[in-house]
Amino acid sequence: MSNNIFLDVPSEKWLLSNDLAFAVYDTFPVSPGHVLVLTKRLIPTWFDASPEEQVALMSLVNEVKQYLDSELEPKPGGYNVGFNAGEAAGQTVMHVHIHVIPRYNGDMPDPRGGVRHVIPNKGNYLAPSANSIATSNSSADVQLITGHPHSRLWDQISNRLFGARLVDVLASFVQNSGLDVIESRLFQLLQQQSTVRIMVSDYLSISDPGAIQRLCDWQDIVLSEEEYHGELFVRLVEIDKLPSQPQSFHPKSWRIIDGKQSFIAVGSSNLSRPALVTGVEWNLTSTASQDLPAHAAFESEFDSLWNVATPLTAEVAAAYAARAEQYRKEHFEPEIHDSRCVPEPRPWQVLALRSLAQFRAAGYRKALVAVATGMGKTWLAAFDARQVGEQLQRRPRVLVIAHRSHILLQAESAFSSVLDKTFGTGTTSWYIGQRSDLTQSLVLASVQKLARPEGLARLASEQFDYVVIDEVHHAHAPTYRRVMAQLETCFILGLTATPERGDGIDVATIFDDNLAYQATIGDGIAEESLVPFHYVGIRDTVDFEQIPWRNGRFQLEELERRVEQSERMQSLWQAMQEHTGERTILFCCSRRHALFTRDWLRANGVSAAAVFSGEGSDSQSDSLEALRVGQLEALCAVDMFNEGLDIPDVDRVVFLRPTESKVIFLQQLGRGLRAAAGKMRLRVIDFVGNHRMFAQRLVHLLSLAGKEASWGRPAKMA
Repeated sequence: MSNNIFLDVPSEKWLLSNDLAFAVYDTFPVSPGHVLVLTKRLIPTWFDASPEEQVALMSLVNEVKQYLDSELEPKPGGYNVGFNAGEAAGQTVMHVHIHVIPRYNGDMPDPRGGVRHVIPNKGNYLAPSANSIATSNSSADVQLITGHPHSRLWDQISNRLFGARLVDVLASFVQNSGLDVIESRLFQLLQQQSTVRIMVSDYLSISDPGAIQRLCDWQDIVLSEEEYHGELFVRLVEIDKLPSQPQSFHPKSWRIIDGKQSFIAVGSSNLSRPALVTGVEWNLTSTASQDLPAHAAFESEFDSLWNVATPLTAEVAAAYAARAEQYRKEHFEPEIHDSRCVPEPRPWQVLALRSLAQFRAAGYRKALVAVATGMGKTWLAAFDARQVGEQLQRRPRVLVIAHRSHILLQAESAFSSVLDKTFGTGTTSWYIGQRSDLTQSLVLASVQKLARPEGLARLASEQFDYVVIDEVHHAHAPTYRRVMAQLETCFILGLTATPERGDGIDVATIFDDNLAYQATIGDGIAEESLVPFHYVGIRDTVDFEQIPWRNGRFQLEELERRVEQSERMQSLWQAMQEHTGERTILFCCSRRHALFTRDWLRANGVSAAAVFSGEGSDSQSDSLEALRVGQLEALCAVDMFNEGLDIPDVDRVVFLRPTESKVIFLQQLGRGLRAAAGKMRLRVIDFVGNHRMFAQRLVHLLSLAGKEASWGRPAKMA
């Protein structure tokens, strides 16, 4: 058997054949009946084939056409026949194959141009101009999204933000609940090279002044923090400054552009949780691979409005808050059904809260809680701050310290939601980047900035009731000790995913060895917020001891060469047949490996896509949406979806790469642990190698898996 994906197709799956060529159905067809005609010998392109092989290929093309004419219903109205030769022409599998694609009357409004459509906008040179109505609907996928419960706008938008390079948002009104919905995915996007423009309005003073200020904070954080490579710009549409002087202002729309297509959504959804998630809201969406008039009009109108809107600053936000307060006094208090989502404490959180209360009652001023990734440690801290406030009989003054801004942003959302609901609206300030305010009721601070001499001096003069130090295992103990020495507070809570750092330092010592509670993935499974998992360890045929190990990772080129072995893929195939799943994520070690795996799966009849950063990836947004709705069976990913992927129906994960980090491994495992209706368990297929990292991983996993763990022998294809 060769390691070529086409030559690995067993002969019993061939449709037709002759002495030098064979034909198979394309596993990712353009149309029903799409067939590939290939040489039996591995040859890169048509021009490398011998004259005899070229004759055999074209002879088989004729036989395939006759066969399809007799078998297909409805009958094809025509055919596209062709091949790609070379990477510049789009060839991704270097084995000559001729596409025989049946075309049907009416399968596209105007098919003129044929194979010229492989080059965008060069297909139909006979068609009317781009401004004509006849062309405007020819290449767009238009859908009506009606909202809760089965067609939520956020489901359409959230996965499209992966890999986007431009996002435009226009909303008449913005509420904090809407920012809660978009925050995590938005800031994940902004860690990439991307541009996000958000416009909201002051119409009738309905936009929440707190949400306007929060957008201003977001803008400043993205500008000042090195972890963000994208750009965020926010503008306020001030109605009385618009040249047209409209009597109302109600536009709500999104535009998302990645490297392959444009998506727009226009309808009734403002920036609020009910509008995006829980309400009945009607929106029309359009997805196009080329510039259509409606998409061009969106861009033009958005830019026109953007140019007359006011750039959001702290001064603009404060002025709006004052105007809104006065307007509401003189006219009306807007009726806004916008309660922020505050969950009930999970069972493990109830136990942890009880333990923390007992520690405080015993006189302890420090405690550590270790919580597995994705279990809700930030919410636990917010619930505990509320517990402290209830004992004080007032809103507690809270300081949250972390080493990354996205952690502080998550904390701001959780603490504001919980404390505002219990004690009324509070005020928030930031000590990060260019912000240096430690004076408000909720303060969010960078540990790096606080640990500087000026930060330590400022901190010594402040009084807090409750301090949270998040992700303490990421920072050096002396940094945190200097900060903690300056704190005048009733109680300090440390949060971590593991009490031990990678360098062997025991984080618990910073908190006087007071480990108040530890919550594992097993606890999440026990309380049914996560599903059980069935772990299948397959002995890897790759000898990892022979692959160079440098700077904590394997040498990539050699790793790629070895993991693409045919025997290894056959083991995977048998494991996938024995441990089935409907939606699968396969974690690969490189772009080349992801493309190889995708093509291998397609050749075996599995609808698959490969997604990664950079050129050559399938559309991330299309692939995620297809996986969510069940049109795609497998997603081959590289260094993506460790966090943030929200497709609970994923029921199988496959580890084709040796993961160096235990934290990343557990994050990737967590992509499939989300509970969903009808989902009984997650299948985990892992290649277990002979390197020391595998033993460490298995010890941790097997302690969680219990009876669900099992071992598999190397699989072989019949």
